[in-house]
Amino acid sequence: MHIPDIPRPDAEIIAVLRRASTATITTIFRRRGIRNIWMPLKPLFPGNKIVGPALTVRTVPGRDDLQPIAYEPGTRFPGHPDDAIDALHPGDVLVLDGRGATDEGLFGDLLTQRVQEMGADGLVCDMAVRDAPHMAEKNLPIFCRGSVSPGGTVFNVDVNVPIGCAGVLVIPGDLIVGDDDGVVVVPQGLAREVAEEIMLREDKDEFVRLKLAQGASLRGLYPMGPEWEERFQSWRRQRGE
Repeated sequence: MHIPDIPRPDAEIIAVLRRASTATITTIFRRRGIRNIWMPLKPLFPGNKIVGPALTVRTVPGRDDLQPIAYEPGTRFPGHPDDAIDALHPGDVLVLDGRGATDEGLFGDLLTQRVQEMGADGLVCDMAVRDAPHMAEKNLPIFCRGSVSPGGTVFNVDVNVPIGCAGVLVIPGDLIVGDDDGVVVVPQGLAREVAEEIMLREDKDEFVRLKLAQGASLRGLYPMGPEWEERFQSWRRQRGE
């Protein structure tokens, strides 16, 4: 299978996105009128964070008559996303559409171990996973629909094509950010602008904390009115930002 490569962002953009919460990022997008970028997928183990460019996998429902050829070389209906896993670069996030299945899990102990060994930053799948007792030891962030016992029956027919994951469009190379509140897709063309706005919000929060510590009132400071906004911009310029 020929797999198109994906664009990968500068390390500085990844570092900024890693500092931000999905709540902050969704707020930034809502102010731009962009809403359909959040997935209600939670980490299998709370407290995990995931940030990286999306390497996507499109699945189709399995069919019993084709299961015997699902693991033959060159099959059109692969039972495992081996080609996708082998195409991972360190820092990528493997994103599988999964069709929202909660009664089966494609990724289990061994597939997940291979994803980890390829250096992926994590796994996002719109279905359940299996072998949960072995997943914690992998130290790989996994965002999914929970854990189940039955194995997956889907066929993994395409790699690095646009997919719908948990109701959200994911284009190969989009930035994926996940935390305990869910998963956000940052369109690759907007990643640098979003990173710059994150830094601006962080600086503004720091400025407000500083002024509150100096005894300033919240009035006009938070939310910030024109007078305090001018002072904030001056403070930021003095810091070389």
